[in-house]
Amino acid sequence: MLALTGSIVLATGCAPAARSPATAKPHATSFSPARAGGPCASVKTTTPITDVPQACAELWAPYQVTEVPPADILEQEHVPLAPPVVNRTNGAVSDAEAQRWANASNRDSGWYKWAYAYTQPGLLLKLVGPALIPGVDEIALGNGAEILVPDCDLYPTSYQLFRIGEDGRTYFERKRLPTDDAYTFVVTFTGPCKVRTTYPDGHVTYRQAFAGPTVVFEPGALRSDRILGDLWFGDAGGGCDDPSGPPAEWCSR
Repeated sequence: MLALTGSIVLATGCAPAARSPATAKPHATSFSPARAGGPCASVKTTTPITDVPQACAELWAPYQVTEVPPADILEQEHVPLAPPVVNRTNGAVSDAEAQRWANASNRDSGWYKWAYAYTQPGLLLKLVGPALIPGVDEIALGNGAEILVPDCDLYPTSYQLFRIGEDGRTYFERKRLPTDDAYTFVVTFTGPCKVRTTYPDGHVTYRQAFAGPTVVFEPGALRSDRILGDLWFGDAGGGCDDPSGPPAEWCSR
């Protein structure tokens, strides 16, 4: 999922508002459970919820969306499978389950990307906790902006899975973040990476996500949603460059 980081850099420019194109990626994840053959089978592109079949609209209404994606949206986005997970739970979680969780994290990020690109803030809290929605993005979405989150801010290049011990809970507590997760991914993102926001009047801002390679934490838990599929629901975060003092084990090389 989109990483929780502390640095924000803004720049402005002008450009016409546009929908976000998909970026090519190999090894896409599987279709959504709401795939072809269901009540949304006729939805081939993202469509206003008022224009889809009634049964499809009823399926999506609980997700507080104003638009409905096609069932294969994650394949259209080319959401990748996660790289092989380095399992550091000492057998508490099987390698297969750890990989399932990592793939769920990438899947969650694909939905996050769609929600940002199509101005669907109502869907975000089905995907992540409030702490993982940057305030500047929340305001922008509330003002009708479309936000292009690039793949470099969504899909890590490496995954490690750790069990969260007392030192980890203390770390998140110091940051005033939720402490109820039992496991965290420690992942690496490449940089530089910037998030682009396009407002209804056409002006554009950029937020720097990463200036260079960055190690961040993705604590969470697996959730299986009847429409969205497997998700890694995260509600806290941090990184190895955090002065709050994360557990040394998570940042050892």
